Amino acid sequence: MVENEPVRIISDNPEKDSIAFGFHAYALTIADLISNRENKTPLVIGIYGSWGSGKTTLMELVRTCLTHDRYKDDKRFRATKTVWFQAWKYGNEDEILAALIEEIFRTMKQDGFFEACKAKIEELVQGLKPSKVLGAFAKLVGADINELFTDLEYKEKLGFYDTFQDFFDSLLWDYLKWRSKKTCSEQTDDAHGVLVVFIDDLDRCPNDRIVRVLETIKLFMDKEGCVFVIGAANEIIEKALAKQYGEDTGRFMDKIVQVTFNLPQIQETDFKPFIEKISPDINEKVSSHLPLIIPAMQNNPRQMKRFLNNLSLQDAIQRNKRIDIAFDNLLCWSIIEYAFPPLWYDVKDNPNVILLLKDHIIKLEERSPDRAIRELSDEDLKDVPRSLWDYVKNRDLTETIKSFTGTVDDIRQLICLSGIVESTEDAKMKQTDTPKTGLNDMVEVPAGEFQYGYKKIEKEIQSPFFIDVYPVTNDQYERFMKEGGYTNDALWSPEGLQWRKKDNITQPKYWDDDKWNKEGHPVVGVSWYEAEAYANWAGKRLPTEEEWERAARGTDGREYPWGDVFDKERCNSEESGIGRTTRVTRYPNGTSPDGCYDMAGNVWEWTSSYYTEEGAGRVFRGGGWFIVAQFLPVGGPWLLLARLPPLRCWLSPLQVSFP
Repeated sequence: MVENEPVRIISDNPEKDSIAFGFHAYALTIADLISNRENKTPLVIGIYGSWGSGKTTLMELVRTCLTHDRYKDDKRFRATKTVWFQAWKYGNEDEILAALIEEIFRTMKQDGFFEACKAKIEELVQGLKPSKVLGAFAKLVGADINELFTDLEYKEKLGFYDTFQDFFDSLLWDYLKWRSKKTCSEQTDDAHGVLVVFIDDLDRCPNDRIVRVLETIKLFMDKEGCVFVIGAANEIIEKALAKQYGEDTGRFMDKIVQVTFNLPQIQETDFKPFIEKISPDINEKVSSHLPLIIPAMQNNPRQMKRFLNNLSLQDAIQRNKRIDIAFDNLLCWSIIEYAFPPLWYDVKDNPNVILLLKDHIIKLEERSPDRAIRELSDEDLKDVPRSLWDYVKNRDLTETIKSFTGTVDDIRQLICLSGIVESTEDAKMKQTDTPKTGLNDMVEVPAGEFQYGYKKIEKEIQSPFFIDVYPVTNDQYERFMKEGGYTNDALWSPEGLQWRKKDNITQPKYWDDDKWNKEGHPVVGVSWYEAEAYANWAGKRLPTEEEWERAARGTDGREYPWGDVFDKERCNSEESGIGRTTRVTRYPNGTSPDGCYDMAGNVWEWTSSYYTEEGAGRVFRGGGWFIVAQFLPVGGPWLLLARLPPLRCWLSPLQVSFP
């Protein structure tokens, strides 16, 4: 293990032309478009792309290209003056307009224009009508134009702008020509030169400010000689405009933006020189893994930088803590953490998931060597736990998983390292405690004999049946409630209806307790009557006790859904130390032979069977999060078998459809 190695962090600043992701051709094309004297102005060009995709880098390249010698002596092209404006720095509408004009004046001053044309500018300033700005030349060249607007009443502002724009038009003409008009009849000529205003990071503005900036640009839409280049995420712009313009959003943008350039995805070959340039030492470590990293980062430069920075920090922390984890395993874990947050969350809950997933990926590839896993059918995946299906079908993820060679202990160490370098944005990205797709999935259990009870008596299931893969979650039960589950009397048995009305039952017992009512967790505090009503609403039924046990243990009489030896890593019981319910997808390594989750631990589950032959009580099975291992065997003996409804304890309705 290398010690005392400096930690290398990559700047988040936009890249210059030395690292351009293959953007040179795009930048030159846009620069040619702007410089072509045949293209009329005003002109607005929209450069669109997602967060961190390289919009600013491309705009910087365009700005650099506009200074290229190719435009100087070629009569097909016109001169350009450029201004860089960051609208997100400014607030209200008047301030944005003033700030934009101020930025233009600042550029003029830096070019030496004010000094060269001092007499002409002073003459123009004296021609402004509002008395407040008479003699304002010092303010103009001093770069504080806000004062020209500050004290004007609202009704005067439009009139002031009408007056001021004549001044601006004349000033702009002089700036682009670098001389005053020779005669009053001399017309504006954008063939000679244009002012190019780059508006960067427009999507960093709040929604209302985005609208103000675009409306400010509209004020310049009649000014010949002006070109605006806007860099933004188009979907953010459209969302901001939709609040004000509704269905007219598209027409509003069409009136403003004449040329649209959607930034294409950066190719893998263009990323390699990027990483070599910004961090040669990091490149040496990750170059062989780029085919895994680049797709995982969605070919996004900013995401790549953040990923490499986090990787460097974790690697350094690991060295200094004397943690012996191979760099390749740290890299694989970092890819999962950054690019596949749902899996990261699952592994954080249950470190065994990675190894289980890798085992299934290898088996699937061995079984079907000539077919891509993502093309396999549900029948092909029948031996894979349902909550892992989306993962095994993801090609980029499976390649990463196959590269991981660490142990469960390594994974626990890596989880701890993740939290140390996690940013606020990373934390938001990982907030995926939401239900997975497929929570309504059912699995068919075939008819036939199985070993029942702790004495392993031979029993027979007469007909095949379907049973839910997962216990009913809060999310699913909420749909039942919203669709009239507690007001539709037809869903309830006569006894259940009488009980519901007598006690004014409108929701499960713990529904308002945030500790239990979490997305993706099983619903609790449900009586047998409520479980039956839910099953009726879903078009299903509660399983019999025998059906439940057959789905939980298969045919071989095993003690637990996964085998004969208790393992606290495979279920949520007292031994897990969690002290509450867990997501129903948390234990893919604890499923039954037929693929059902949480058949031991987490929550008790109602069945339709009576506890006694006389019809007293109903049986519930499975064991809850607070039950110790000796009472969790799915064949018994159990601490509790039944209670008379309407007991409302830690129970969830697991239901089946009719065969």
